[in-house]
Amino acid sequence: MLAELVQAVRAWADGAGGLGVLVVAVLDSSVLALPNATDGLIMYLTLQHPGWWWYYALMGMLGVVLGSWPLYVVARRGGEAFLGRRLSGPRASSALAFYRRSAFLAIAVPAFTPPPMPLKIFVLLAGATAYAPWRVVSALAVGRGGRHALEAGLTAAYRDEALAAFERHGAALAVAVVVAILAASVGVYAWHRRRTGA
Repeated sequence: MLAELVQAVRAWADGAGGLGVLVVAVLDSSVLALPNATDGLIMYLTLQHPGWWWYYALMGMLGVVLGSWPLYVVARRGGEAFLGRRLSGPRASSALAFYRRSAFLAIAVPAFTPPPMPLKIFVLLAGATAYAPWRVVSALAVGRGGRHALEAGLTAAYRDEALAAFERHGAALAVAVVVAILAASVGVYAWHRRRTGA
């Protein structure tokens, strides 16, 4: 059963290519938590097409920017009310003051660092503190773009070793991608029903 699942996910990944990376990255950075799914997909596709490593890294970076944008917008609209419901007291004020001084790094570093380092909370804080949108996008692009470029570049450079690692952990990646596809299908269906008023 698991072997068939792995084969099915591989077939999907081969067909979806860079757009599949984009979809999984958007889901992971917005409505779902799919630890390492985007990274694994980028590495898998790079193993198949080493010359396209930069393209897969770029799509992963675009995915995190697009997926994080709704979180930023929601928190920005809530502003101080959003912060007041979640943070209070002198320590919270000090933490927010520190965040405002170093927001770029507070977004870029978690974007670069693999799980379990959270990213969504820092994007929400950026919105709630009205951090400039272009700076948020730049920090996400630098952090996640750097991470994906590094992993894809190393995968292309050390293809044989990476292939052996993928064979060991391919089942976990397959399960994560299946969850992402199912979640996307449910989300699109729910959105369509809301739009049509059914």
